[in-house]
Parts: sequence; structure tokens; C-alpha cells
Amino acid sequence: MLLALVAGLIWALGSRAKARLAARYPAPGLMVDVGGYRLHLNCQGTPVAGRPTVVLEAAHSEPGLSWASVQPEVAKFTRVCSYDRAGLGWSEPSPKPRTADTIVDELHTLLARAGIEPPYVLVGHSIGGMYVRLYAHEHPDEVAGMVLVDATHEEQSARMPAAIAKMQATSTKAAGCVFGFFRATSSIGLLAPFAKMKGGVWPMPIPREARAAYLSTVYSGPQYFKAATRETLAMPESLALVRARQIRSLGDIPLTVISAGKPVIAAGHGISEADAEQLKAVATELHVEMAALSPRGKRVIAEGSGHYVQVERPALVVDAIREVVEAPRG
Repeated sequence: MLLALVAGLIWALGSRAKARLAARYPAPGLMVDVGGYRLHLNCQGTPVAGRPTVVLEAAHSEPGLSWASVQPEVAKFTRVCSYDRAGLGWSEPSPKPRTADTIVDELHTLLARAGIEPPYVLVGHSIGGMYVRLYAHEHPDEVAGMVLVDATHEEQSARMPAAIAKMQATSTKAAGCVFGFFRATSSIGLLAPFAKMKGGVWPMPIPREARAAYLSTVYSGPQYFKAATRETLAMPESLALVRARQIRSLGDIPLTVISAGKPVIAAGHGISEADAEQLKAVATELHVEMAALSPRGKRVIAEGSGHYVQVERPALVVDAIREVVEAPRG
């Protein structure tokens, strides 16, 4: 009896905490129906004649808020739109698989139904960089340029050292358990109070100015962790799907590939110095190949920055976007 009362009290308090948290940070953009569920689209800035709209694609399991240090600056010279993939941020869950082809189809539908007409400059971080390359492959007439921010390449798992590939496979499996734990605790409201803590309990490198809003979407219910789990489990299929497309060219578009200056994985914890050096060489090789997808492609090194260049060196990303937006077109 006492246990039931305690459980009921926890549930009631948790429900109130979740509701307050969700109400404190409503969606700043539009909720757009893409086929029975709605995605959140946040556009800033004014369309400028002759300048394409910039579309921002976030990394694995991350919302559009990951671009909070970049988007307002880009909005000063053209319209720029970020969005939340299904189940992330303020977007509603999707019944469809969270594979790369579905994500590209959803983005295409979102932009069309929201009346955001092409052409676009697509900007993708991490696996978001792979998604926007697939978008350009599927819809080449809509893409006027691209910026890839320390982007994932579909062949990186096949080329990286075996020890690191094994470590990443283990991490992917473990992520399902971790997300499951947080999903369970979030569903009864136990995480909601942590949203007020500095940094919370979820270590995602979201820009400081957007962190409170981001934590509200994560801790106000289990939706985020369900979506993150589905994206994680779908990643091997997404990589295989894009490999099968054999994207060898993006056409004659302005293209900038930004590479992190710091290595993603350093030696230690079971990773040898040789493996770390090989991984660095592979990362360089893949980014050089991405830059070669257009005769107007180039590669930029974000010195001093890790993987989250848009958080650590946002001005560099803004400058790269501006250059591509303002590049002459035939």
C-alpha cells in the first residue's frame, strides 16, 4: 500500500513537472504536417532576391537548436531554416523507419508544404552531412550549394581501423540501453527537475543560449529518447543505403567541407597510437573526397575545434555559409 502511494506521488509530481517544463518553452517555429504527423520548422531572416534559403540539418539525435549560435547570424544576410527531425525537439514522432531515405523524404515534404521554395544551400553536421548529400543526390535541381560540417561519410566504418570500428559498434549497442534507461525515468517525470541544473544530466553540446529550451524538450517526456534510440539503431542501415547510391558527384555547386582540427578519437582506452593516427588519416581522406564531389569544392580546417564546430567556432561556419550563399551561379 505504501509503495503504491509513493509510486502515485512520484507519478503525479513528475507529470506536473513535465507539464510545466513543456509550457515554459513552446515551439518557436511552425508545426507542419508531413503526412499524419507534424515536424517543427524554424525559419529566421528575410528571403533575399537572388540568394538561396539556407537549410540546416543537425547531427545524430540532435534538434535544430544545435545551430543556435549560427542561425541568427546567417539570418542577417538570407533566410535560414532549421528543423527538428521526427521525435526530436518539438517535432512529433513518425511511424516510419528513421533511415536516411525517410529523413530526406520528410525534409523534402516539410519544405514543400511550408512553402520554402528552392534553391537551397544545405548545411549538415556529422551524419546530417550525409543526409544533405543524399538530398542533393535525390533532388539535384533544388540544391544551389552545400556546407558540410565535420560530416559523416558512408564509407567511414569500412575504412577505419578494426579496433575503432569494433568500439563504435559496441557503443551503438550500448546506446540502446542508455536511451532505454533515460526513456523510462523521463516517462514518469524524474528527469524534469534536472532541467534547471547547469548542464542537466544529458551531456549534449548544445549552444549555451539554447540549452534551457533544449533540455525542456528532452526532459518533458520520453519522446526524445525513443527517437534517439530509433535513429541509433537505424544508423547501419542508413550508411548502407547511402553507400548503395554511390554518390560520385554533386554537380557544379559551391561546396565547402569543414573538418575538425582536433581528432575525434585519441589514443588510449584500448585505442593504440597507430589506430588513432590511421583514423585521422582516414578522416582526412574522406573529407578530401567529399570536397572533390564538386569542381568548386574546397576543404577548410577548423583549427582548435572538435567535432562540434558550429558550437566551438560558429563564426567560421557562418563565414563558410555566407561564401557559398554569395557565390556566383550560372
